[in-house]
Amino acid sequence: MTANEIKNKICEAKNIAIFGHLHPDLDCFGAMFGAKFLCESLGTKCDMFSNFSDDLFLLNIFPKTAFKEEFKEKKYDLILIVDCNSLARIDELYRDKLIGKRLLIIDHHEQNEQEDNADFYIKPQKCSASIIIFELMEKFDIQLTAEYATYLFSGLVGDTGRFLHTNTDASAFICASKLLKAGADIQKVYDVIYRSLTMKQARLRDFMFANLKDNGKRVCYLAVSEEDLVKLHASVEDLKMFVDDINKIKDYDVVMLAYEVKPKEFKVSLRSKNGVIVSNIANKYGGGGHKMAAGFNLIGNKYSITKKLKAICEEF
Repeated sequence: MTANEIKNKICEAKNIAIFGHLHPDLDCFGAMFGAKFLCESLGTKCDMFSNFSDDLFLLNIFPKTAFKEEFKEKKYDLILIVDCNSLARIDELYRDKLIGKRLLIIDHHEQNEQEDNADFYIKPQKCSASIIIFELMEKFDIQLTAEYATYLFSGLVGDTGRFLHTNTDASAFICASKLLKAGADIQKVYDVIYRSLTMKQARLRDFMFANLKDNGKRVCYLAVSEEDLVKLHASVEDLKMFVDDINKIKDYDVVMLAYEVKPKEFKVSLRSKNGVIVSNIANKYGGGGHKMAAGFNLIGNKYSITKKLKAICEEF
């Protein structure tokens, strides 16, 4: 689709429901909030939906009250999905209700499959979905408020790792500059993401580093069970803070961190550096993501997951 066709789709709709992927991150929420501002600025009513826990650290930036709790699919004549391009990556709480609905998908991940009744606006060369939303606003001469500039800046910072990842390009810095001029609260964003470590979280980080395993070939891995988190008085959200910390270790090019999100269901987060591609492994196991930051799910207990991760190490 073209930008103008997206504008027409939004303006033709009466009520839009906005979704992002399951296990939302900064860019997912940044793009969702940006999409809400975009749609409302074009005169169309919209609501956001996401399934998340109350301890999600993103809620220190993005207000929980902005989300609707109950999704009544008959109310909406258009579904806008951001930061993912497959219904398979939508939380199962909503997924079945979206089948057969008119979809508009705005994303920056490589498109691996088609969806029925869907129009796509995919920009895989862009470093974040938030920057795509912002550039659409610019095309439509929509003026951002400081509040929503902060949300979009959060998404940009999240998916570039504070402009550290290799997906960072000149457009990321141009976008950041414009968002700062629009009033983005950079200190609030950085305080929440990088300056809010608690002692509980510090102990969890020590546990992770102490139990890290490797295959002797610059690949490391770790499985953390729900029982481990209970003993450490920590949460999955605490755990996710340290994936990139492990990736800072010079000895390793690839990090695989598995954590239990449901009984015997583990989410595996992959990070890499020095040009090692991990998205092919994620795709092989039914997941997805970027070349150097991706993920997938595995079923089993901590012991079997650890054995599986050890085997996957040999695939790099």
